[in-house]
Amino acid sequence: MELTDKELVEGCLKNDRKAQKALYDKYSAMLFGVCLRYARNRQDAEDIFQESFVKAYGQLNKYSHSGSLAGWLRRLFINNALNYYRYDKSYLCSTDVESYDVGKETLNVDNYSTEEIIKAIEQLPDECRTVFNMVEIEGYSYQELSQMWNANQNTLRGFNFKAKRILREYFEKMDKRQY
Repeated sequence: MELTDKELVEGCLKNDRKAQKALYDKYSAMLFGVCLRYARNRQDAEDIFQESFVKAYGQLNKYSHSGSLAGWLRRLFINNALNYYRYDKSYLCSTDVESYDVGKETLNVDNYSTEEIIKAIEQLPDECRTVFNMVEIEGYSYQELSQMWNANQNTLRGFNFKAKRILREYFEKMDKRQY
């Protein structure tokens, strides 16, 4: 019998190893996917994943049961992934994204596997990858990101536009190789 999220949290708060393992087993695949999307490489993703799970176990007492546990964990993992690079100066982009025309850039990835899409996203410059993930995958608005990072919304739109353009070009090259 599978434990409910409430039972998992209560068990983890009592340091019940079975509950901790059950929580890990239930959410690890989804949360590792989050780490892969935000990390520069697999090794960083593994580090972020491990640190985030330790942090999650330590902060479960802050989970209010008002929303889904999956959503609460996802947000914690995203924040931890963003903080992982926060003070890394090589993370800063040297490209002036405000010079891009941030019109509509569409991207159709229906013909590609999840692995191919993740590999393509990993190739993006750091800021572009982060903004793309947060807007296109996590569903944040530019206004929310602007407030979180004290950044100009047009700059954030530029990063996302650039990410979509790079991804479109990447997939176009892949398509040409298949013929």
